[in-house]
Amino acid sequence: MRAVGGEIVVLSAETSDISKGLADKHKLAYPIVADRGLAIARAFGLVFTLPDDLKAVYQGFGIDLPKNTGHAAWELPVPARFVIDRHGVVRAVDADPDYTVRPEATDTLTKLRSMP
Repeated sequence: MRAVGGEIVVLSAETSDISKGLADKHKLAYPIVADRGLAIARAFGLVFTLPDDLKAVYQGFGIDLPKNTGHAAWELPVPARFVIDRHGVVRAVDADPDYTVRPEATDTLTKLRSMP
């Protein structure tokens, strides 16, 4: 990414402590910004409330979403990738509510290389 002038910044719905633990565990070298109360995701229309049946599944796995996010609501952001140029112009967006569908890194590199 850096070789083509890009930088990765992650916005996380989880608290800073949880994000830091994850970054340390996986030796992540890019910044992770805590999106408190999903304010940034909400501004882009990328927040959804978990339905009761999915909330029950999370609870069954011992996941306390409000505790992990520091936000009382059972909400999550839709996973998304934004490619933003150095002038703050959004050049590409990929968002999919299915968290298993993620853009390929090579697609991101292609988009970065094609920016003016």
